[in-house]
Amino acid sequence: MPATAAFTISKLEAIEFSMGAHAYDVFRDGGDWLLGIKLAEAKFVRTSSASTEHRLSLLGVHPSKIKLVPRSISHRPIANDFQLRNSDTIELLSVGRLVEKKGYFHLLNIAFLLKKAGVLFHLKIVGDGPLRRELLVERDRLSLVRQVTFLGGLNQKEVQELYLGSDAFLFTGIIDSKGDRDGIPNVVPEAMASGLLVLASDQAGAPEAFQDKMSGFSLNPYNYPVWVSILCEFSKCPQQFVPIRESAHRFVRQKFDSSENGRTLVKIFTDQ
Repeated sequence: MPATAAFTISKLEAIEFSMGAHAYDVFRDGGDWLLGIKLAEAKFVRTSSASTEHRLSLLGVHPSKIKLVPRSISHRPIANDFQLRNSDTIELLSVGRLVEKKGYFHLLNIAFLLKKAGVLFHLKIVGDGPLRRELLVERDRLSLVRQVTFLGGLNQKEVQELYLGSDAFLFTGIIDSKGDRDGIPNVVPEAMASGLLVLASDQAGAPEAFQDKMSGFSLNPYNYPVWVSILCEFSKCPQQFVPIRESAHRFVRQKFDSSENGRTLVKIFTDQ
């Protein structure tokens, strides 16, 4: 809608406009009915993930018009150490709206197999949305009431406290039935910045936030045993994963630095 407004004003006032395009804008239902016109008329199009950049190219946007600038996150406090928060239980966290593209039914299946493998864990899920009731029913059906807690929507401070009180972050995003998917979900670099071990879906743009097996794990959300295997090993030998968590913290502060990305955006505008 903001891009449509800018496009309309540009026609009324004969001035140039630019626009942002993220995963939702270009994937869900193929985009809105004016998307092609807006992309053609825009001076440049800014996006924040390589997967969306590729989609823009397929939609006919010339590479010179596409400006890939990652989103930025504020510098977040990191945990004082990389020991498990509870010595006998791994604290798992996931944050996002309770919608199809977040893949929460897959997450519950992973939790079910993790429990079956004998791993002691507690998974907290932050967020609300239209699938809340169905997800609660599925959690109960899988007998995960004691292992999985849905916390609903929380404010930024409360979420930050959960980051610092957790050991690993799980993101099981998928491409939903309408074609929608995440680019780089903000919660992945936020978790990395807080020092968590990140296991993320290899669908769409989430793996762009880290280097696979060096600062996180890029995994097929439909292949549950692989997730379970890594988490089992993590519960047995958390120290083995400290270098990955430390690398994630360093990497995210470089790639998602607000000052550097801000300077890039300013240069894009001043060069036009």
